Amino acid sequence: MAEQQPVRSLRVARLLGVDVRIHWTFLFLLALVVAIDQSSGIHAVVLGLIWIVVIFGSVLLHELAHCVVAQRDGVVVDDILLVPIGGISQMRSIPTDPREELAIAIAGPLTSLALAVIFAVLTVLSGAKIWPPTLLAGPWLARIAWFNLVIGVFNLLPALPMDGGRVLRAALSMKEDRRTATVQAAKVARGIAVVMIAVGLAYDIWLTFIGAFVLLAAGAEERSTEDEGTGPAPKDPPKS
Repeated sequence: MAEQQPVRSLRVARLLGVDVRIHWTFLFLLALVVAIDQSSGIHAVVLGLIWIVVIFGSVLLHELAHCVVAQRDGVVVDDILLVPIGGISQMRSIPTDPREELAIAIAGPLTSLALAVIFAVLTVLSGAKIWPPTLLAGPWLARIAWFNLVIGVFNLLPALPMDGGRVLRAALSMKEDRRTATVQAAKVARGIAVVMIAVGLAYDIWLTFIGAFVLLAAGAEERSTEDEGTGPAPKDPPKS
């Protein structure tokens, strides 16, 4: 039986048979954008909010790619939940077949990288500058290209339960049993999480939050593997 959807999120669309929901904490992100841009006038605020819509549109396409491949492999997808740090494809189970897990995990990053290439080409064709990298200023096509490149590469980090961590576990599962593969992938994830937290404390607090999430979620993945067969697998983590 599917879990009852918490009231802390709002259903905003249904795409490819999957409900798209926005978590209530999105209000804090929108308020932050308004607070930062209000000194520059209403025009800056509107552009800031439009940029949030654009980048989470990219996140949504990333998550939809996961869902399409998962549904093809018979996995029931409850919904996609958008949160301030990314998106969560909420699935009732995670395939134990390493080939299926690898296909589902890699679909999102590959989609983001494909979008990066498409928008980079559009940027060049439009005559706009693609270099230097930019996310908060400059041509919009270039910004979208760089954003998708960032989330595509970032999600390929081998930090379980991120996409790259699931790819690593799937690769290890082709030679080891799933439990051993999960333990090994979780060890790698913890090391990367510690680096994320350290770098985040020095440069970007969001990276610290993501690192803390990875650190906690890696342990949860280990425990869930021990309990496989006794209940539904944990839901997919945020990808941004």
